Amino acid sequence: MYLRFIPSLSHHTPTMSKLCRSADGTLIYAEAAGNPANPSVVFTHGFALSGIVFDDLFADTRMLKKLYLVRYDLRGYGRSGKPATAAGYASELYAADFAAVAAAFALHLPVYVGWSAGAPIACDICAHLSPMPLSGVIAMSGALCADKAGETLRPLLLEMTPKFHAPDTPTALAVRAEFVDAAFAAPERVPFAVKAAWMGSTVLLTPEVTQAMRAGHRPRQAKLVEFGAQGFPAMVLYGTDDRIQDGRVVAAEARRYFPDLEVAAVEGGSHAVFYDRLDETVGHILPFCLRVSGKDWRSEASR
Repeated sequence: MYLRFIPSLSHHTPTMSKLCRSADGTLIYAEAAGNPANPSVVFTHGFALSGIVFDDLFADTRMLKKLYLVRYDLRGYGRSGKPATAAGYASELYAADFAAVAAAFALHLPVYVGWSAGAPIACDICAHLSPMPLSGVIAMSGALCADKAGETLRPLLLEMTPKFHAPDTPTALAVRAEFVDAAFAAPERVPFAVKAAWMGSTVLLTPEVTQAMRAGHRPRQAKLVEFGAQGFPAMVLYGTDDRIQDGRVVAAEARRYFPDLEVAAVEGGSHAVFYDRLDETVGHILPFCLRVSGKDWRSEASR
């Protein structure tokens, strides 16, 4: 395991980074910020991007004061390893990646926050790790219930996704800029350095890896919703102006399974709700995490 201290690119927040070896040997890049004595929260990013998207959250003094923040690049993305075959993206390996990160940072019952395509990874974790290592889950602009994830996507994303593995370079590159712009409420107001960093992450996702990932990753929600019925705490957080995913559909599906469910609809928020509406996002994430972090929800439910 490789360990070093680095500054955040945009805010110079002291950060500890590690390369965590997963069950199949794939190295998973992870970072942590804040006080390890605080309740812990793990963030994962969405399709084609990396953990750098959370720079603002990881520099937020309210979050750093109360929580221990961990983020990692999912396999196939960013600075993590990129298996070349579909077998390298099996559901149990995503769970193993989380377990490797949690062990590397000595996390105890963290809250899992999955943004966009990172949200269904909670299903992998619940399906393959025992005892279940989370105290709560937040689906941020993403599907909490993986089996119906396709029904939450808007037509714009469905049109863009196949172009990521287009055989011609102009199409594959153009869609990456279009995709990043679509994540923001007002892309023309986003600093060039931010958009360039996000687009740079998308270039690391090759057409071959995209196809292997699509063929290999099949998260299933059965265990997660079983836990939900027993009182496992969950939140659906989304922006009302999201052009990529419909948070209302996500919330309606989640209500079927989670008695302890909070729904936070951020008015005017985009797909990158944590970027465009940072204050509102922190205002929802922080109280939820402080309420559930470190608690054994099964013990709480049995009382």
